[in-house]
Amino acid sequence: MQERKNKWQLIILVILIGLTSLAYWVTQKGERDEVDKNIFRNYDLKTISEVILESPSGKVSLKYSGSRWKLNDQYNASPDMVEVLFATLQQAEPKRPLAAALRDSVTTVLAEKGVKVSLLAAGIPEAVFYAGGNPQKTQAFFMDGTERLPYLMTIPGYRVYVSGIFELDESGWRDKFVFGFNWRNFQSLDVRFPGNPEADFVVAMENNYFSVQGLQSVDTTRLNDYLDDISLLTVDEYARENTSFDSLATGDPILKVSVKDIGRKEYVLEIYPGTGDKAQYPGRINGSQWALFGKTKVSGITRRRDFFRKPD
Repeated sequence: MQERKNKWQLIILVILIGLTSLAYWVTQKGERDEVDKNIFRNYDLKTISEVILESPSGKVSLKYSGSRWKLNDQYNASPDMVEVLFATLQQAEPKRPLAAALRDSVTTVLAEKGVKVSLLAAGIPEAVFYAGGNPQKTQAFFMDGTERLPYLMTIPGYRVYVSGIFELDESGWRDKFVFGFNWRNFQSLDVRFPGNPEADFVVAMENNYFSVQGLQSVDTTRLNDYLDDISLLTVDEYARENTSFDSLATGDPILKVSVKDIGRKEYVLEIYPGTGDKAQYPGRINGSQWALFGKTKVSGITRRRDFFRKPD
C-alpha cells in the first residue's frame, strides 16, 4: 500500500516538474519573442557620418569630416567620446517595454526633456529615437521617434546608465588637447614669461633636431620631455561662455605659449594666476576659449630657459 502511494507521489512530482519546465520555457520564449533586441540599431553603423543630439539644453552636432569628427562645425570632437558613443549604439539593447502604468508619463518626459538622437548617413536620417532616464540616472529609457513606445535599456554585462553619453553638452564632446596640430608640421615654439623676460625662449628645428635658440648646449632629454608635455597638454574642463574669467584678460598672463606650424597657423595658450587655494589655473586658448588646468599640468609647461641648459 505504501509502495503504491510512493509511486503515485513520484508520478505527481514528475508531472509537476514537467509542467514547471514547460511554463518556464513558454514564458522565456514569450519574453524573447516580445522584445526585438535590434529595435534601436536597425541600420548599418559603419555608414553613419553624422549624429545630432537635441535637447532643451541645446544642440550638439557630430559630423565626420573625412579625417576626424567635428563638433558643431567648429571644434575637433574627442575621439575617445566618439568611440564610447558608437560602442553604446552598437551594444545597447532593450530589456523590456515599460509597464503600461509608466508609459504615458515616461513618454511625455522623453519627448519634452529627453535627448532626440538622429543618426544620418550621407545626410539622410537612418534612425531617430529619444534617450533619457529616471531622476536618479539609474535606469535608461529609449523611445522610438515613430512608435513612441519607451523601453528600459541596458548593455548586457555592464551596470551603466546607457543614456548618459547622449546627455553630454558641447564641452563634454570637445577634444581636450590644447594644441591640436600635427607635430610633423612644427615650425617653432615661443614661450614668454611677461613677469620675467629673461626666462623667455624659442624652440625651433636646427639641423633636423629641436633646439633652444641662442643656447649653446641643450639638454635634449629635458627639451624632448618638455615638448611632450606641450603636445599632450589637455584641459581639465572648458569654461562656459560669458565666464567671469574675461576680467583676467586685462592683466598679464604668467605664461604665454605660441606654436606655429609650417602653414603659418598659430596656436596660442595663455595661463593666468590661480585664485585662492584652488588646484586649477585659468587659461585662454587662441584668445577666446577659457579653460581650467590642473597645477601639475601647468608646472610641466612653465619651464624657463635655463632649465634646458646642459650641465657642464
